[in-house]
Amino acid sequence: MAGMESLDRRDDAVTLWLDPVCPFSWNTARWLTAAAEKVGFDIELRLMNLAILNEGRQLPPPQQARMDDSQKVGRLMAALRDEVGMVALAKAYFAFGELYFDRSAAIDDDLVDQVVKAVGARRTTAAALADASLDAAVRQAHQLSQNALGDIGGSPLITIGGRTIFGPVFSSVPDPDRTLTVFDAVTTLVLTPQFSQLQRPRTHA
Repeated sequence: MAGMESLDRRDDAVTLWLDPVCPFSWNTARWLTAAAEKVGFDIELRLMNLAILNEGRQLPPPQQARMDDSQKVGRLMAALRDEVGMVALAKAYFAFGELYFDRSAAIDDDLVDQVVKAVGARRTTAAALADASLDAAVRQAHQLSQNALGDIGGSPLITIGGRTIFGPVFSSVPDPDRTLTVFDAVTTLVLTPQFSQLQRPRTHA
């Protein structure tokens, strides 16, 4: 299997850096999880933050609302990471994503309660959403993502074999029968030192 051969050349686990409120990253996370289940590699989920990335920019109201969500959820995830550890972060993220994206749930006490219960946290509450003392941890996590990329980049970022790129960005989750084909293609590009960028309009779903 080509995907397994490509992964044999990596030095570290596949790392996915994302902002939990980014819809494109939700697609990437589900695709990468499906690939991991087929190939058998581990995913390390790490946080970045779009609110920090867009500081000082004047954004249209819908995008600004998303940045407000980014700030709140960044604090929540930082609190959960501190309480239950990095390993449980993926479980918290998927519990959040199913509510936020799949059910269009608002970021409120009920959503937080469900995410907290999903990872068995006891200390973290909805108060974390407004806890500015968590901002330093969010900023540190975001800076680590930018350091990994070696540039300024949005969500998601993926690291394979010690090399990090922005993307892949999906308008929807790739079809199951293309999961490994896409993973092989992404892995090949990431591990190619000369590779820099590919892009096409998002209208091409």
